[in-house]
Amino acid sequence: MIRIRRLFLPQVGVRGSVKHFFREFQNSLGDRRRKIKEVPQDRRESPHARLHKIAPGTRERSKFLPDELALLRGLLCELLSEDSCAEWLGFKDLAHPDTLPPLRLLASLVRESDWTDEENIHKLRMYRAAAFVDYLRPDVIDWETPRISDMEWVLEFIEVFTLSGISVEDQINLIDDLSRPQVPLDTITRTSRGPRIELSASELRYIWETRELSHEARAIAWDNRIPKPFQPLDRSNVEMYRDKKLRDAWRAAVNRLLTKAKVSHAPDSDGNERELN
Repeated sequence: MIRIRRLFLPQVGVRGSVKHFFREFQNSLGDRRRKIKEVPQDRRESPHARLHKIAPGTRERSKFLPDELALLRGLLCELLSEDSCAEWLGFKDLAHPDTLPPLRLLASLVRESDWTDEENIHKLRMYRAAAFVDYLRPDVIDWETPRISDMEWVLEFIEVFTLSGISVEDQINLIDDLSRPQVPLDTITRTSRGPRIELSASELRYIWETRELSHEARAIAWDNRIPKPFQPLDRSNVEMYRDKKLRDAWRAAVNRLLTKAKVSHAPDSDGNERELN
């Protein structure tokens, strides 16, 4: 595995805290686009700036709206793009000799002079992912010191998120899990996440019909459905809900089922049918 170094170090002679460098990195990735007149206005905004607009509202609501999850998935794909990282680091500046390259103060502090381009891109992808995680779960990982075990987890998350053949739905589910503090970080990166739940049209309709119930009332109702209990995880819903070790996994799975039911029965409705209690 490529060695892990700190995101950047202050220039020799600089004293005091360098925390503002990390905040600037987290808040301004992609800001240089605003200075390029050839780029349409709707593409000049930093991915992290858009993420910054979403995350505070999400923490206040304690949930994501369905379109926000899709947007976050697209933003993370962009942040992890090797082409995007190479451009941010300035490796493509020579490809446009007639254009004055933008100032890259942060990039100059991030680049490792004794590393190859590939190694520097790997480093930037790792810290972009860490900044993304920190937006959704503030102060849960230490990416500034950094704590090596936390950054190794970030690398595992990148590996799982970019698995060959991974579906858009599975990527969205990973971000959904990441956004829920009750879901342990180590479970998010487990590749054996269980088989995807296949639902019939009538089952999706039933999920939608019970959307107003609390999780506890839903568990009871699903177990007592007539003529046959509805147990999508092949276990008693009540037992899983009342088991402290299984409750979070059951609620996360139910919330995904609610999203699927919403897509089938109310694709144009506003808001999110997820329920966290």
